[in-house]
Amino acid sequence: MNRKFAALVILALGFAAGCHAQVPPASPGYQVVLTATAPVASGNWAGCTTSNSCVYAFYAETITGSTCDPTTSANYKEITTPTARPSTPTFTDANTTGLTRCYDVETVQSVQNSAPSNVAGPVVSPGIPLAPALQTPTPSVSEVVNPVLQNSPPASQLAKKLPPPSGLAAIAKR
Repeated sequence: MNRKFAALVILALGFAAGCHAQVPPASPGYQVVLTATAPVASGNWAGCTTSNSCVYAFYAETITGSTCDPTTSANYKEITTPTARPSTPTFTDANTTGLTRCYDVETVQSVQNSAPSNVAGPVVSPGIPLAPALQTPTPSVSEVVNPVLQNSPPASQLAKKLPPPSGLAAIAKR
């Protein structure tokens, strides 16, 4: 049975806008969307039908290098839930932030599993950026100095006495 398998990486990362001292919302992280080509009937296998439906078991291995193991390796672990395997050959491996993974998929019909597909990967999901280190601000001391104007009369001579308010008054405030 010839099966093609492709991995489509959707990198979805939420960013907090602005540069204020606020706590940003948690980032949803990265995810990998896996899409396989469904197998077609061949030889003595009738294919996936209404009476003999198929589901798909997706497997992944997390690696530290840049080479995927063969699909026969015990390092591949199923990432779909056996009781909730998808009936279409697509699956989203959620929250892969900072991981490098290799993938394969098997067709499951009744209690029979196909051979593993080809390997897709390695797929590298970036990590969440590290936060900068905020330095403790140092207080600064400043003095307000009132300049003395040359050739100006003393302040007592600049003040004018205003008559007391009567009736309606408006006060402008800043």
